[in-house]
Amino acid sequence: MDLNPKTMRSGPAIRRAFGEDTDPGLIATGGSAMGASPKPPEYALGMPEATNETHPVVFLHGWCGRADDVDSIRAALPGPVLPISWMPTGGDFDLERWPTEPDPDAGKELAREFADGILDRVRTTIIDAEFVGATVIGHSLGGAMACVLAKDPDLAIRQIVLLDGNAPMLPEKCRDDLDRMLPWVDRAASGGRLLAQAGWIAEASSWVPDLFSLEDQGPVRLHIERRFLFAPAVEAALTIAGGVQWPITESLESTDCPVHGLGGEHGRMPVEALVACRPDAKVERMAGTGHYPHLFQAERTRKWLATGPFAATSA
Repeated sequence: MDLNPKTMRSGPAIRRAFGEDTDPGLIATGGSAMGASPKPPEYALGMPEATNETHPVVFLHGWCGRADDVDSIRAALPGPVLPISWMPTGGDFDLERWPTEPDPDAGKELAREFADGILDRVRTTIIDAEFVGATVIGHSLGGAMACVLAKDPDLAIRQIVLLDGNAPMLPEKCRDDLDRMLPWVDRAASGGRLLAQAGWIAEASSWVPDLFSLEDQGPVRLHIERRFLFAPAVEAALTIAGGVQWPITESLESTDCPVHGLGGEHGRMPVEALVACRPDAKVERMAGTGHYPHLFQAERTRKWLATGPFAATSA
């Protein structure tokens, strides 16, 4: 596993898949997701292949998140980190393909195809970056994605770490998300993207607060809220409507790799269902936070990571 920033061959391939946010410089240096650290740590210099001393980590943010969400927990991660910005951008979906009249079945199929494309690009990015055998940390829908990727033998995922992840996928949540999201694409197809976006901003402001606990306040919350409000409505809606159709529960039940979960006290992870699905999973709830424990309770989350999923590497 070539971690030398001067010789890594994976950078162009990573950028082709996800643009400049997924920076191969971060992989080599273990730096912040906002930019490479000026002095690489010793493990990044001239290491020809992965050894028992390295523990690579892939970080998958949640819906409407970005790769820099990893910054709050980076200090607790034991080895090179690949943070992937996987959210699509506005215009990625061709509205000419959408049915001219509401057709839920066709819409579901197109949404699944769209989300599968995201999944395929994430998979390719992991392989191109030579992060096969990594631990995958996933927040929200990124956690659901981690479960599905764990079934891929070519990725050889070491363990799954769910940060208030959408896993398992409850049938009622799947139905609700499909019912709420597909009409946004209908609106854009019939009235245009700008009209749909204006409606999205108005409506999202009513449900985004449900993602937070009373304790989740300050600039971080405002930043998250803005990401939701100004996410491209069509692509954001298709991502959720397609992602909830992935075989999330089936993958979680059948994968052999260990599962760790940290749910917010007022979060979205179905903790009881997760434990029922995977009795061997090591799951905790963090009091005083909602859907973003790693952002609002960063120190506590780092401690949980160091003493739980990565205890063996920090011993």
